[in-house]
This record gives sequence, C-alpha cells and structure tokens, in this order.
Amino acid sequence: MKIFLVRHGMTDWNLERKWQGNVDIELNEIGLKQAENLGKRFKNEHFAKVYTSPLKRAYKTALPIAKNIKTEPKIIKDFMEVHVSLWNGYNINQVKKRFTKEFELWSNDPWAFVNGVESLGEVQQRGVKALKNVIAENNDNIVIVSHALLIRTIICWVLNLPLNQHRHFMLDNASVTTIEFNENKLRLLNLNETWHLDLEKIIHPKTVEEEI
Repeated sequence: MKIFLVRHGMTDWNLERKWQGNVDIELNEIGLKQAENLGKRFKNEHFAKVYTSPLKRAYKTALPIAKNIKTEPKIIKDFMEVHVSLWNGYNINQVKKRFTKEFELWSNDPWAFVNGVESLGEVQQRGVKALKNVIAENNDNIVIVSHALLIRTIICWVLNLPLNQHRHFMLDNASVTTIEFNENKLRLLNLNETWHLDLEKIIHPKTVEEEI
C-alpha cells in the first residue's frame, strides 16, 4: 500500500514566516488554490481513505482530495503540528533573539524539555503511533494531510535517521511525499512533489519550518 503524506496549503502566517504550531490558522487565497490543485492531482490516484489533522489549514486542504472518493476526511488528533505555544505568532528571527537558550536546546536535543514547546521526539512518537494505527486498519492506499515538522519526523523514522536530520528535508506547502508499506517494511518513494502546483505557477516561499 502507498501512504501519501500531504502538507497543508499556504496560510498568511506561512507567508509572514510565523510559527503556527497548534494555532488554528485558515488557508489564504493561495492555499485554497493549492488545495484545489491537490484535488485535481488525486483524481488520477487510487486511494481509499483520507486522514487529516484537525487544524483548519489541514482539514480544508484534505476536503478536495476526499471529494474524489465521495467521503469526508477522518480527523486524527495526533497528526497535528508540534505544539509551540511559547513561540506562536513570532517569526524565526524573533524566536532566536528572544528565546535564544530555549531554541538552541530544542533544536539540538530532540527530547529537550522546554516549557510551552513540544519536543520533536514527542512529535515523532505520536505521529508514528498514529501512522502505525492507520496502516493497521487499511489494506489500500491512503492520504494523510498534516504539517511540515510532523511529516519530517515521520520521514526520519522511515529512513532510520536521527531526528536532527529533519531540517535537511524541504517540504513545500501542499507538497506530496509518498511512502510504501510492503511486507511489513516502509520505504520512501517520493519526497516533496509539487508538480501539481507548478502547473498553475504557484510560488513556493520559504516558511518558518524550513529555517529551523
């Protein structure tokens, strides 16, 4: 079976390079167009279910995809983005300046305890657990719409890489990353596909998640 990992479409906070975390930010005009293009991209793809983070930017990205199979996306709380209430609304430069020690600790130690910030180890742990659960209940291809950091931690797990390697993966808004589950093994097939967006010449600005 194939698992399509989709990053949500663009928001205004993405354009402003602000941390969103678990703040429920809506898709902007570009993000809505990206979601529409994802719906078109998956018209020619075989899949049985669509799972999504409960946050609006993910759920509304999932809707046009799920429409292809005449169903509603199934919400999985553990596919939410990392909780960063300490940094929500700040851009990366502000975080590095105002929370220098906390950010350095969090960046270098995947299990660091920083009050108000979920560790990447915890993000990976819940993300992988949720992924294993949806794989166990399916025999057919599935789509999961989630967030940059969570998807990157899953990729590290699939490739058996240390979590600090996550920053070497580029994941554009509304990109598709594909992994395959076969004979109890997972492998990465494609990373950060954006051809469905390039057809409409949509820009790919760097967001805060790419600057960590």
